[in-house]
Amino acid sequence: MKLLARTSIAAAALFVSGLASAGTIAGLVNTGAGLTAGSTDTNYSFSVVGGDFSGLSGAGVVANGNTDPFPNWLANTASSSWLMPTADQSVNYSTSQSSTFTWSLNFDMTGYDLSSAAITGRWASDNSGVLLLNGTVISTILGNGYNSWTNFSAINRALTAGKNTLSFVVTDDASDTYNFTGLRVEFASASANLGTPLVTPAVPEPESYAMMLAGLATLGFLIRRRRD
Repeated sequence: MKLLARTSIAAAALFVSGLASAGTIAGLVNTGAGLTAGSTDTNYSFSVVGGDFSGLSGAGVVANGNTDPFPNWLANTASSSWLMPTADQSVNYSTSQSSTFTWSLNFDMTGYDLSSAAITGRWASDNSGVLLLNGTVISTILGNGYNSWTNFSAINRALTAGKNTLSFVVTDDASDTYNFTGLRVEFASASANLGTPLVTPAVPEPESYAMMLAGLATLGFLIRRRRD
């Protein structure tokens, strides 16, 4: 019976050795997290095509939630804030022609088991938007997306073992009067197992097979002896 117990313990040890611990995916942060109005969020960069500021690029600036376009936009909270292209919230980027703002958030999956990744959240935009993970569409916002949330979930097959990019492509509709644009992102989950998949099948060495067979033979002999 001692041999049987030892064998069970060894099997359990092999199983546990195949387990991977969960870890938070670095770089997946909410827009404006921990920053005050007017601060630059270097996690989120943008570039502009079309409109009055085509070619403009930089990092997002945390919007002041006490002036236009608030309260039309979702209110800033302690969890996240809106990002705008500049601190001047009165700028109209698309007076006669719509413009496209591509906001980018990079993160690294090196050392993670991609199949176990859980990346979910919600986002809002002014105006419409398309969210891509490494070029694969995972969420869309139709029309004015600034007064309600739209959920998203990453597609694991779109992840790569290394640098990954979430691209929030926001269209700022043309208007020569009241016009704003911005991005808001909150993550609900951003985790993955570190290293290998959850259970790694163990392939015993030839010596292990021999020991197991010898152990089983001895166990059978002891059982027969007790019966006799």
